[in-house]
Amino acid sequence: MRKLVLCFIILSCSAAAVLAQPAKINANKYRLNLPSYWKPGNKVWQILTDKLPEVCEELKDKELCGDNCNPKYTLEFYMSAPYIHDYYPNHISSDNNPNRPTEVWDFVTYYSFQCYLLLFDNKNNKLLTKVVITDTGDVWQVKTRATLLSFAPPSPYRFGLRSIGANSQAPQGYNLNSNVPVSQVGQTPYSFINSNKEKLLPAEKDMLAVVDDKIRSLKQ
Repeated sequence: MRKLVLCFIILSCSAAAVLAQPAKINANKYRLNLPSYWKPGNKVWQILTDKLPEVCEELKDKELCGDNCNPKYTLEFYMSAPYIHDYYPNHISSDNNPNRPTEVWDFVTYYSFQCYLLLFDNKNNKLLTKVVITDTGDVWQVKTRATLLSFAPPSPYRFGLRSIGANSQAPQGYNLNSNVPVSQVGQTPYSFINSNKEKLLPAEKDMLAVVDDKIRSLKQ
């Protein structure tokens, strides 16, 4: 009985040792990891598999790997956060409703970002090269439309308001008690920018659309 148990332990250890061995690296394959924005079959995949061997010496005569392989090389997708250069408000239209005057603006955000494909050697996890798709020298723009309450500055200051009787009405834009002009309700486009910078950032899909256009332009 002890011999059977010992034999079973030896067989189990042998099987575990086989399973623990790393899968053999396939030197003729490479893997490309892209965001789910590009589904399998998207034209971008074909463009990259055609162009990458032209710029990466290591990928020449190599085939794109499927899910169940252990390739020698892997290309990882990297995209930075946006770098904001400037904002510009563009007036579109006005609604002069006396009870609620509004103005429509397009807020243009000028930005840049970095996007690379990073080529790694899987054997020693070494970064070999960086394929640049976009860099901070390229400036892009995204628009955000918003409707703001019209802003009007207070009327010019006038003296002598203290002499107005208690039952009298002060001119519009003035406070009878303090003689201080009262600003009308509203918001300038620049105050909107200062308080809504997070909303004016480009979305990830905006940046991925830029990358998509850049890659597709390689086919031309």
